[in-house]
Amino acid sequence: MSRVEVRSYLRFGDGRFIPIEDVESLDADCRWVPGAIVLSIDGAEVLSLELWDDVNWLWPYVVQALDRCRQVGQGECLFPDQPLRFRAESLGPSGQMLLSVMGGSIANKAVGPADEIYAAVGQAALGFFAALHRLCPPQGPADSEVIRTVGTW
Repeated sequence: MSRVEVRSYLRFGDGRFIPIEDVESLDADCRWVPGAIVLSIDGAEVLSLELWDDVNWLWPYVVQALDRCRQVGQGECLFPDQPLRFRAESLGPSGQMLLSVMGGSIANKAVGPADEIYAAVGQAALGFFAALHRLCPPQGPADSEVIRTVGTW
């Protein structure tokens, strides 16, 4: 059994990252929310704090890539504001999935059980949007699409 860990962080102007569930208020434009998703499998980080971006858009992109992988065996997306590609690929009947982030000098990869990845990412995505809605008004159809999508996993 693998250990899949996923956590969402917000990045503040002074460079600090705070887990979104620990943020009490957000004094920012909610259309662009700097932050990061940290996703690791057995300690190997695929997504990390160093890859921070517009996290309220990165989350829907990651969910869409994983959902596409669930449907056809492979899915990918670009990060909202940098030339990085997140990719999810089914490794066939083994039930394993390869996750990677590639671009420039970044080449992060990890393999883990698809069912555990879907469960951990789905739970973290729902938690992220619940916390974001507490801090900001819902931002449109991407939020509800993520919630609907992970509900099918």
